[in-house]
Amino acid sequence: MYPTVADVLASPSVQAGDPRVRAGEESLDRPVRWVHVSEIADVAGTLEGGELLLSTGIVTTAPGADPAGYVTALHEAGVSALVVELGGRLPVLPDPMVRTARRLGFPLVELRRSVRFVDITEAVHTWILDVQHERLRFTQQVNQVFTTLTVEGARVEEILAQASALGGHPVVLEDLAHHAIAFSGTTRAGELLRDWESRSRLAVGGETGVAGPERWLTTPVGPRRGRWGRLVVPLAVPDIESVVTVLERAADTLAITRMLQRENRDITLDAHGGLLRDLLAGQVTDEQAVNARLRALGLRAGRAYAVLVLAVPGDPSADVDQSAVDAAASTARGQGRAALTGVIAPGRVAVVFACPADTDEPAAVRSFRSAMSGQPRLPAGMVVAAASPTTRLTGLSAALEEASHVADAVSADPGRVGEREVYRTRDLGARGLLWSLRADPRLQQFTELQLQPLLSHRAHRHEEQDLLDLLRSYLDANGNIAVLARTLHLSRPAVYARLKRLTDVLGRDLADAETRLSLHLAVLAYDQATRVPG
Repeated sequence: MYPTVADVLASPSVQAGDPRVRAGEESLDRPVRWVHVSEIADVAGTLEGGELLLSTGIVTTAPGADPAGYVTALHEAGVSALVVELGGRLPVLPDPMVRTARRLGFPLVELRRSVRFVDITEAVHTWILDVQHERLRFTQQVNQVFTTLTVEGARVEEILAQASALGGHPVVLEDLAHHAIAFSGTTRAGELLRDWESRSRLAVGGETGVAGPERWLTTPVGPRRGRWGRLVVPLAVPDIESVVTVLERAADTLAITRMLQRENRDITLDAHGGLLRDLLAGQVTDEQAVNARLRALGLRAGRAYAVLVLAVPGDPSADVDQSAVDAAASTARGQGRAALTGVIAPGRVAVVFACPADTDEPAAVRSFRSAMSGQPRLPAGMVVAAASPTTRLTGLSAALEEASHVADAVSADPGRVGEREVYRTRDLGARGLLWSLRADPRLQQFTELQLQPLLSHRAHRHEEQDLLDLLRSYLDANGNIAVLARTLHLSRPAVYARLKRLTDVLGRDLADAETRLSLHLAVLAYDQATRVPG
């Protein structure tokens, strides 16, 4: 920021003149863009505004001088202040000059001791040049940061984080309906986004500038004929010029990255995904903060919430994920539901919507799943997992984690995909427990000890029927020899012969229920460890 009149008066070179403010004390915060020395009556025509004028007062003592008119002309020219050195020719400031300055609120200062004007101009100009150099350096830094973000195709959250860090204030991105899509720069979301829509409508402005009773600084986002949002610093900013530089470059970056990625992409759904990811990561734990973010997105809290996670099959891509998001969002709109819908991880799409009560959640989930099945953009083979309903917004974090766990566990077992329309934790059984413990060394040790004879046998022999596959088929048949014979397309005597070899290699009695349980758990854990989750 440029030095103010008060800053200049406090400098040693001016203090040496024993300054006394005669008028305009309330305007000493005016910025000083330059210092000019002049004794010309019509100097106002040569000024551009923002100057601090130094004078010995000759203009006020010349024949036909008009001190009041002189001060008025300087004020109208945008001069920041007039500093007059008193002396033998001008021992006191003329009363008309002082009265006019006070009426206009124009800073008028007298120096009661003689000083070297060159010392003042040199000190202040050095200060101003340093400020200008710092502004240039800051502008270059801003351009470099946002150019890098543009080239990298950064996400909205990353762009806002940089804008907030560079500008030093919270930054909010809203859409044309005044819904807060994303924000950065504070963890106090409840306070920042309080009554956002109504407050934002009071700060409407076309181009970059200050608007509204709270003096928000705003700038539009998108091309002139295709505006789709607005960046807002929702508070009064002292250094407007620097923050405007940041906001405008951030707005350009948002517009360019959106155009490059996909111009028709729904930015509101991107915002939904951001809130869902924050909930899943446990970054939003305050009921008021969650409620404020929901309301800022144009959504309303409910008495209970259904929480679903859709697992996209195969190798997920951004387009596939977006198709799933679009399908889920379209289904919610078709049912008249206000839903949070967004990508929480590659291949994972979350959906959260309100229910009248937690007892209504099962029927609401079934209805939503049935309606979603008719969506043409829905990828085939998708797993739909549901968490236990929650009645508090702060419970959404745990519910999203639960539904994600179910989706991951089912996706890791391709044989189970398609068994149910909707999967819940209770449907996982032992497989869900083993999935939770899959990284535990104790489970890995248990699995190795139980299956080691078969795995070693596989490594050293090449047989028509792998004994581990035989054990898996035997367990799937629940030990029923007739079912196993039909599955393997063998006679019962041939099956008994193979089971005899399996028992010999294992050194275990397959007729023992506890032995079968241990082997079954080991096989399930082994299969989970060797599969790549879909």
